[in-house]
Amino acid sequence: MISLLQVRDMVALYGRTDAYQISQKYSASLPMIEAMLDKLTAMGKLEQIDQSSCLTGYSCKLCPETKKCNLKIYQVTTL
Repeated sequence: MISLLQVRDMVALYGRTDAYQISQKYSASLPMIEAMLDKLTAMGKLEQIDQSSCLTGYSCKLCPETKKCNLKIYQVTTL
């Protein structure tokens, strides 16, 4: 079973990531990972970043994907 520390470490390793990537990496359920990310955000360990800039570096208007992704993207909180 994945721990909060492992989730935070994975976000730190990737710089920016979303719940789906973590879910796939650890073979964990998406709702559980989303709850863990919400908990880490509430604890001040992670922050949700602007959704207009996705992982590909494009704005949603310029994204090569044809669907609207509306991802919640997280990064480690900077002090």
